[in-house]
Amino acid sequence: MNKHFLTFVKAFIGLVLLSHAFQAYAVIKCKDKDGNWHFGDTLPPECAQEGYQELNKRGMVIEETEAAKTDAEIAEEKKQAAIEAEKKKEEDEQARQDKILLDTYTKVDDINMARDDKLAALETSISLAEKRNEKLQSDMDRLVAQAAAAEREGKSPPDTLENDIQKLKRQINNNNDFISQKRKEQDTVKTEAENNIARFKELKGIE
Repeated sequence: MNKHFLTFVKAFIGLVLLSHAFQAYAVIKCKDKDGNWHFGDTLPPECAQEGYQELNKRGMVIEETEAAKTDAEIAEEKKQAAIEAEKKKEEDEQARQDKILLDTYTKVDDINMARDDKLAALETSISLAEKRNEKLQSDMDRLVAQAAAAEREGKSPPDTLENDIQKLKRQINNNNDFISQKRKEQDTVKTEAENNIARFKELKGIE
């Protein structure tokens, strides 16, 4: 067997034995809650919840154990972990949005054109709804006039006439709600475009 290999093996065994010998002489050092130091070969009861160190025979620290965390410390750690997790989530979402923004647009004019296209489409929907309302209002005015004429003659308007009037009112109200919603969507489109332009310039370093 190679002489150098045998020498290496002997040296390795010696180190292992030396390590065990040091551990055999390990001393536990700790400070209790009142600030008093304790030394011994076992952990004193006074330090059960405190951190402690294991020292070798030369007084060098070979292992250190932290103090047990209090319920308040554990709760605070969980709180901070939740805050960091939420922060990471927001950063990841922002990175995703930034990638979409840069992949979708190459210049600010592209964002303006996309905004104008969306606004024009919404305006078309609004115009159509307003025209429907004009027709519905005309029909309702005609029916209301018929009901008023019947009342002037001392007659009760037919139930079908009243039902038709109420139906037209509901349709007009629904169209008004639709128009109001589309106006809000237009405001949202404008705000999003402003934000996208500001972020795009920031990412591209545009003044």
